[in-house]
Amino acid sequence: MRFPTHLKQSEPNTAYSLAQERKKANFPGSEMDVFINGDSYSRMREKALQVIRAEPEIFDLRDFYNLSRVEKFDHAYKIELRLVQLFREKKITKDEFSAITQILGIPLPYSLSRSMFTTTLENQCNAEQKKAFLEPTLDYRIIGCYAQTEMGHGSNVRGIETTATFIEETDEFELNMPTLTATKWWIGTLGVGATHAIVMAQLYVKGKHIGVFPLIVPIRSMEDHKPFPGVHVGDIGPKFGFNTMDNGFLSLDKVRVPRFNLLQRYIQVSRDGKVTRPKGIDPRITYSTMVQVRTSIAAGMGHVLAKAVTVAVRYASVRRQFGEAGKPESPVLDYGIVQYRVIPLVAKTYALLGMAHEFREQYERCMSAIEEGDFSLLKEMHASSCGLKRWSSETAIYGVDTCRHLCGGHGFSQFSGLNEYFADNYPNIIWEGDNYMLAQQTVRYLIKTANSIACGESVGVNDTSNALTRYYNKGNRLSAAQLYTWANRSPSEIVKSKQLLLDILAYRFAVMVQQLATKVYVEKRPFEDFLVTAQTVCTAHAEFIVCLYFGKHIEKLPANSPLRPALDAMYCISALSFLTRNTGELYALPKEASVTRELIEALNTEYLNSIKAARTIAVPLVDALKVPDETLNSSLGREDGKVYEDYMARALEEPLNRDGTGDAIRKSFFDKYIGPTLKGPSGSSKL
Repeated sequence: MRFPTHLKQSEPNTAYSLAQERKKANFPGSEMDVFINGDSYSRMREKALQVIRAEPEIFDLRDFYNLSRVEKFDHAYKIELRLVQLFREKKITKDEFSAITQILGIPLPYSLSRSMFTTTLENQCNAEQKKAFLEPTLDYRIIGCYAQTEMGHGSNVRGIETTATFIEETDEFELNMPTLTATKWWIGTLGVGATHAIVMAQLYVKGKHIGVFPLIVPIRSMEDHKPFPGVHVGDIGPKFGFNTMDNGFLSLDKVRVPRFNLLQRYIQVSRDGKVTRPKGIDPRITYSTMVQVRTSIAAGMGHVLAKAVTVAVRYASVRRQFGEAGKPESPVLDYGIVQYRVIPLVAKTYALLGMAHEFREQYERCMSAIEEGDFSLLKEMHASSCGLKRWSSETAIYGVDTCRHLCGGHGFSQFSGLNEYFADNYPNIIWEGDNYMLAQQTVRYLIKTANSIACGESVGVNDTSNALTRYYNKGNRLSAAQLYTWANRSPSEIVKSKQLLLDILAYRFAVMVQQLATKVYVEKRPFEDFLVTAQTVCTAHAEFIVCLYFGKHIEKLPANSPLRPALDAMYCISALSFLTRNTGELYALPKEASVTRELIEALNTEYLNSIKAARTIAVPLVDALKVPDETLNSSLGREDGKVYEDYMARALEEPLNRDGTGDAIRKSFFDKYIGPTLKGPSGSSKL
């Protein structure tokens, strides 16, 4: 389809407008990139972009929005094959492989083999099993999946129906799924690609129920990829999003595997059926894969939100609407209600990315301790990973949706880059633990810790217990001035101090936890009566942890760093957004804490002023996130600002409009449907 080529650009044009916004930067963008993303991530991203740009015939996803599901699968498998080839040729490392998949920004079919399957093997195999299963997996000679969720059981892992019964006569385990609801469901990489599955099953030995444990089950032939006898497997069909991932179903009908296939690092079953476990092992270690995945989700949500805020801020800075007569229309980013919606999301993006550095370090310390036989950090790590997975996924996913809305009508176009993106990332709210269920797990840990402190019992030393102990250990002998550090400080002093803001966040969550602990442990009321309350308590705790970790990351910079003013502004906006999210929580605090009505109202005013002040550097802030155009895949968020030119070009690339295919499709529609409608039974189009 031909389109006029002589049309003039409106003035000021979008590319010029974006360039002008970039001149407002008051910090070095490249330094901010390295600090907030991490030096390793930044270097990996640049190497990955070189690989992607060297082979556009493989990695270019510009036309992806026009493909059917099967065509998208075909393209995704083509990408997987090329990456495996590059990996085997030692042209890319394992980490660079991951960086490329992250930049491409679409779910790839083998990603569950790389994540949950591999992680479980690394953590729960013995040395022999690592040689048999892990080594070929790392070289893609095995493609695996993690089969835990069933059609009838998700969050309640203890209730899964799949059984694995030890058959002593043959030295095998027999796996069986006796009901429809026992069918494994939603299992990524299973529907088409996987050759093996880690199947979580109820283990039975000599008639005794042992618990839920993982076993390796071959499901498809390595020669012709056909399912083995007793294995019924397939794809679950189209979904709301995530349609380049072959989420599958699996039903096992008395399928046997060698005893060797029970992952044996933390449990052993001997040839004669004797069950043994290493001493001092926390039974929750078998769920360590879930902790690892939840940690990865929480640590990765900053990059998810980074794409969305980059599109929204850039587009809002060049999209013009209304203004004074006779003058250019105003950028929509100049409007307060737009700033109120998008700038806190920019701040939370920085908070998420900053938090992730410290959170990963906490996870690595926990895993290192476990390697040495020390499980003391696991409970707190489990609770934090649940709470932060919940908070970060909801913040990022609903933030993506807000950014989509901020783009107005054009946000509804696939070419905004935010529609499939929202759908593809939405499952983070549900998988690896439904967020409402995860809040309960976090809060059970919090109130148990608070009750132990109130009873004078010893608790593990960590950031959460330290905050609870500060405010509720009766023997701490701190004065009111030491406890309520914000008292007698002006609102402007408070918002300029990360520590004072953090202290209020800590006190708020500590009060909420202690109040709930009193109801459950002192008044002996059932925890199930407070499941709604648990959601708000979990949120308050997560907001404290996010600011704590973000602040720790900022403090790694010298006091005179040119990055500090912008980062301090992002911290302030994040913390104030948390405190003013539901001011009822502040009004409910004990009076002796000096969180007065006047202070609450002043904090809200400071919040609005901070948002307005950050408008100037909004574009430099998202530019510093360095989200490449390959990841954005968006007309509205293009780095060069040529929004409408690219938008029109993409529309002309739609199969309905392309020269050749478009003419044929439109003629077919006219001949079969439109023509007969217009002409009617008489064959005439006259009215």
